[in-house]
Amino acid sequence: MTSITIALSKGRIFDETAPLLKAAGIVALDDPEKSRKLILKTNHSNVWLIIVRASDVPTYVQYGAADIGIAGKDVLLEHDGTSDFIYKYP
Repeated sequence: MTSITIALSKGRIFDETAPLLKAAGIVALDDPEKSRKLILKTNHSNVWLIIVRASDVPTYVQYGAADIGIAGKDVLLEHDGTSDFIYKYP
């Protein structure tokens, strides 16, 4: 079974992403604001959430520790890696 890992940060990014993930049928089993876990299980056994600092999200994706990352535009602009993986949400 193929798995997918999504990197995102606590706070506003997680709060705005949670409803989108829920609409896609993905719900974190733990609340990242209350849990000290860095890797959160979801209601799908093959989907994981990695909670990292916002500035680290592009690095996790760039080096393959995460398949997808969700970060603010400011973080992406400051990241000095390649921008091949950046998708601009309309």
